[in-house]
Amino acid sequence: MKFRYKVLFTNLILLSFGLGLVGYLMIHKNFELAKQTQLKNAIVQNNLVQSSVEYELLQLLNSVSDNSETSNNNTDNTGAKKSSVTAYSITAQLPQIGGRVSSSVRSRDSFFYIYFDGEKVYTDDKSDARIGDTLFKNLTTGNKNYVIKEESQKHYIYVTSQSVIDEKNLWIVSKCDASEAYTLLDEQINYFRLIIIVILIAESAAMYFISRYMTKPLEKLNHVSEEIAQGDYATRVNVKSHDEIGLLAQKFNIMAQAVSDHVDELNDMVHRREQFVADFTHEIKTPMTSIIGYADTMRSLELPREEQMMALGYIFSEGKRLESMSQKLFELIYLRRHDIEKARVHMADLCAEVVKVVEPAYENRHLTIETEIEDAVLLLNRELFITALVNLMDNARKASEEGQQVWVTGKFVDSRACNIPKDKTDIGETESADDEKCMTAYEICIIDHGIGMTKEQAAKICDEFYMADKSRARKEGGAGIGMSLVAIILEHHNAVLSVESEPGCGTTMRILLPW
Repeated sequence: MKFRYKVLFTNLILLSFGLGLVGYLMIHKNFELAKQTQLKNAIVQNNLVQSSVEYELLQLLNSVSDNSETSNNNTDNTGAKKSSVTAYSITAQLPQIGGRVSSSVRSRDSFFYIYFDGEKVYTDDKSDARIGDTLFKNLTTGNKNYVIKEESQKHYIYVTSQSVIDEKNLWIVSKCDASEAYTLLDEQINYFRLIIIVILIAESAAMYFISRYMTKPLEKLNHVSEEIAQGDYATRVNVKSHDEIGLLAQKFNIMAQAVSDHVDELNDMVHRREQFVADFTHEIKTPMTSIIGYADTMRSLELPREEQMMALGYIFSEGKRLESMSQKLFELIYLRRHDIEKARVHMADLCAEVVKVVEPAYENRHLTIETEIEDAVLLLNRELFITALVNLMDNARKASEEGQQVWVTGKFVDSRACNIPKDKTDIGETESADDEKCMTAYEICIIDHGIGMTKEQAAKICDEFYMADKSRARKEGGAGIGMSLVAIILEHHNAVLSVESEPGCGTTMRILLPW
């Protein structure tokens, strides 16, 4: 079931329950008020009938008392009166009294019954309904009992009152029509049903469009997620609301961008691996072809000593090239998977050692090395950093012509002037002699005045097996792995490498180290 329908049905259920509860309480309250009004009218009617009957009986008793006094002048008054009242039958007079009261005080749709000494002596109700004993239980003078009964699809209120006449109970039972309250109850229930049906229909239509409007961004999210699942990683959700759904859409776009970047990274990594395998195969094939060719020539032919030495020289040089390439590949793979240990190193001593390592190769090319090193103590892996600088110095040697100079400088710099992002350098704050805080780093520059590179070539020099000038590189024994190794070593040291080069004007390799 769609979310919008869940919202719709949930609101309908809650609204129905709420309206039903409110309607029940209001209708019940109105019904109780109407019933109480009917009961009060019934009590008033009963009081009126009781008063009228008692008044008629009082007149009758007074009349009997006067007659007795007149006819018995010479007899004891009290005894004569008692005998006259006793002789007079109250039961015989009550039907006549009831008839007179009925014609004078009874209202429409009301009736009454007269009981004397437990016997019903009068009623004006033609239906002559049977009255249960409930109305007479625990009834005392001055109090009233009542009960509501349904007769012939109508509701009546029976109210009973008690009087004592000649030490006998006189009960007046009034019967009043209370159907008006129940009719009002039925009308209110029917009207409420009609209202709730209309409200629910209108609310259903309104909630359908509201829920559809509110869940439209979710449908967009669902549609975009399907497109992303099918491989369209550039698709984004265009939701501009500022609620939770808008926040979800923003997070979804961030997630989609992260997935897209990760997929691009994976594709790039797969491409680089395929390219690495292809380049590695090609780089191995070239020296192996030379080695096999010269070895086969020496095996199958009798060559003069000079030609043998030349062939052995090619085999030796190509073997050394393979050895160098395999060693660099091993270091490259190792560094990508392992951390390195670091120690405090004096940069002046380290640079002097690098110059000492590369000096023989430079002398063979009649190149000179000029150094200008400001000593500093940095946290480095000495052997790996020497390897990186040796590779950079070797590249400078290969790019230089005979008689040229290569400069090696090391000094403190303000990293803010180098346009290097702080998160790439991990550079700290130090306090200068003038008590001014500045961002400080140590910069190593290797500057040659050789053939140089274009910007496109400079951007690719750290790729595996990339060589700006392949013929020159192979002639010098290179395989295009040295700069990749340099990049990994510098990354382990949180250092940043920047390249400044122009064709024919030389190259500056600038390393910025945190201090």
